[in-house]
Amino acid sequence: MNTAVNNTHITHTSIGGTMYIVESMVSENARETAYSKVKRLILSNVGTPLKVSESSQILAKYNSTSA
Repeated sequence: MNTAVNNTHITHTSIGGTMYIVESMVSENARETAYSKVKRLILSNVGTPLKVSESSQILAKYNSTSA
């Protein structure tokens, strides 16, 4: 279920019996998108891109549903 009020967007999602409510707002003064900000924060907290790649492969191996 999505609800929009002025510059606020509220999304309700139920996953596995848990209700998640996400509220997002648009800032008139924002200098970057949410995507670019999250990407920047992730990359700034990792030593090298190689580490990101290696850990992604390890996680994919353990979280994969394919045989």
